[in-house]
Amino acid sequence: MDLDTPPLHSWSDVETFLLDDATHDLSVGVGPLPTLAAAIGDEVVALATLRPFDDTGPVPALVEVLALLLPLGVDRVALRLTGRAWSTLDPIPPVDEAGDLRARVLVLVRADGRRRPCRLSTQLHELRPEPTTSGWTLGAAITDAEEQPAAPLLEALGILLDRRDELEEDATGATLVSQLGRILLLGHQITLAPELAVHLTAASTA
Repeated sequence: MDLDTPPLHSWSDVETFLLDDATHDLSVGVGPLPTLAAAIGDEVVALATLRPFDDTGPVPALVEVLALLLPLGVDRVALRLTGRAWSTLDPIPPVDEAGDLRARVLVLVRADGRRRPCRLSTQLHELRPEPTTSGWTLGAAITDAEEQPAAPLLEALGILLDRRDELEEDATGATLVSQLGRILLLGHQITLAPELAVHLTAASTA
């Protein structure tokens, strides 16, 4: 089993890494891919690029990856996605046959499961087209981290982290290796810290 090591090590570096990586992609006209960073305490142990989403949205892809990582001891997760947003003062999304007037945004979610219930914080950054190039620029955060939007993704992330002990109890080496193979076949790309790679390698040969 040959899995690369994540390019960052400390949880304190996660936000900067994900935003800098997105800024680089946007500057060359590439949409940032949905990316998940996972940590045990202060150590980042996994970095994953999620598979393309279907009509069911990001939740199934998130569950697939966390079904592997949470039983391995992960208790903190950061997730970066792109999407659309509109004012909470407007109950109807401004979308019609003429076009979609919702703002393009980059979403950064951080979930800390070291305490129960899981603590979530969400940032929205507006994406603005760069008039002189084919790229985009990343705006400052436009939401209050204390005011969490209601979203199935956030609810699922909180539930998974709060119930990770149950996942760990049910997991065996064989099921974890099987789940790793499944997420790779589904199209996720994942890098693991050496200690997790060794754990899975041992399980695969047991």
